Amino acid sequence: MNKMTKHWVATASLLHPATSSEVLVSQDEIQRRHQELFGVPLAQSLEQQLISWKPRYADKRVPTRGGSRNRFLFRTSDGHTPDRNGRFRLYKLADSQYDGMDKPLGPTCPSLDEVQEEFHYLVDWYITSYRDSSSDGDLESEADIAEKEIQLSDLPPTEKTVLIDARRGQGVFRSRVGRIEKKCRVTGITDPRFLVASHIKPWACSANVERLDGNNGLMLSPHIDRLFDRGFITFDQDGAVTIAPEATEVCRQWHITPQSAMPLSHEQEQYMQYHRVHVYRHWTSASRNA
Repeated sequence: MNKMTKHWVATASLLHPATSSEVLVSQDEIQRRHQELFGVPLAQSLEQQLISWKPRYADKRVPTRGGSRNRFLFRTSDGHTPDRNGRFRLYKLADSQYDGMDKPLGPTCPSLDEVQEEFHYLVDWYITSYRDSSSDGDLESEADIAEKEIQLSDLPPTEKTVLIDARRGQGVFRSRVGRIEKKCRVTGITDPRFLVASHIKPWACSANVERLDGNNGLMLSPHIDRLFDRGFITFDQDGAVTIAPEATEVCRQWHITPQSAMPLSHEQEQYMQYHRVHVYRHWTSASRNA
């Protein structure tokens, strides 16, 4: 195993089996565990290659965002907000809002091929439980925080209502998406009573104007919305479905195939690029075979 992989393994072994963002470890704890596992001290300078947020990597266009391309660790004092003086945990899906937007993004964990067999359980736990927990828990928490900020803002009451309705796929956002998307791209269902207006770029990670943009949405059947919202599927520019390996079997049972329904518009593609990078489970090789 290389040095970065060993660093990740030492950190993961300290956190396992917890999945909460509130569980943090110090550099000293990681150092001691690294010594216990591998018999050698941890390279102190390695941290900057693993941390997902560091001021010197900041996206100059959006100063609050930043990150090295390797998203193995996240440093925070409260479990959610980056802090250069904080403690560490592993990277979660909700942390993508802090990733730099002007460079390619690297992996969020080592692959099984890069890890000794005795530590495979840590990679499995991270992929199936730890990073996943951000989909239902932490990302929801980020949305709750964003909604509270809207409620406490100086926006007019009607605008607050419109924005909060959009989080739930209702109101102005739903009608705008419905004018663009007439059916579910996967099932072909056209009856709006059985369709969900789903954000492409998650509501929690979007600016207010993006939260109401009809191009930032798809009309999807409920089970397709679940897969898309949690990153088990995404769409290519030509409209074809890309299926994450862990969802291959359930997609086969649901008869979800990768054939293209219709291409995405230019505006939709801009949002889908975000989904492919930050939401879709791309840390393992994607499969287009249902």
